Amino acid sequence: MEDHYLRQLPDDLQALVQGMEQQSGIAIQVEVDPARGGTMACDVDEHGATLLVAREEFFQPGSVMHELLHVRRFLVDGVPQIVANDDDQDLPPELYAALTNLDNSLEHLIIVPEEITRFPARRQYWAGVMTRKLEEIRVNPLNPDDRRRHALVTWLFIHHVLVERPQILAADSLLDELGLRHEADAFRDAIIPAIAVKEETVRRCLAQLNIPFATAALKYIDIRARRSRAVALEPAI
Repeated sequence: MEDHYLRQLPDDLQALVQGMEQQSGIAIQVEVDPARGGTMACDVDEHGATLLVAREEFFQPGSVMHELLHVRRFLVDGVPQIVANDDDQDLPPELYAALTNLDNSLEHLIIVPEEITRFPARRQYWAGVMTRKLEEIRVNPLNPDDRRRHALVTWLFIHHVLVERPQILAADSLLDELGLRHEADAFRDAIIPAIAVKEETVRRCLAQLNIPFATAALKYIDIRARRSRAVALEPAI
């Protein structure tokens, strides 16, 4: 990472960046993209990792740590990402974004607790994100299957990670409206015991959300070799 950005981080995050770069053999890049608004993101593939920021001064340690944890999972820990399995299939374009968003949500079950432990103020940031998300699920013109999936995934994050009473009450109320409270308990009981193993988490999540296994694959990145491979996802036997 360029010194200009590295020096803006506290010592422990500087050490995190340097350790990740040593383990992966790549330098983490930072790219300014004014079109992003006020949010950060990361772009991770077999060629490296780039943190995307709206402006240089938006390089806030809490947000940076969040993106670094994503990068560490994929490039250092070897955790796979959910991608569309487009082998010999004519998949709808929206499926690619839907699977990316689902992968991001599952990763947050692991990443955000560590983020909040280091930066407790981030809990309020995520409380705001979840409040907006619940309202979007309620009012946006979603088809019933998508509304159900978004509601269950958001409810799980709020109950397992955020654990803030206003958002818990709002999430429970939404699921009551949608008739999903029983399904939510079953979803939690399926996912949480498996979250340490991404492959099993994904299998259980797709089954619970009624997403066909044939549409998804798991992408593994070997950053040292600068290559990746996608493995078709199959139900556990």
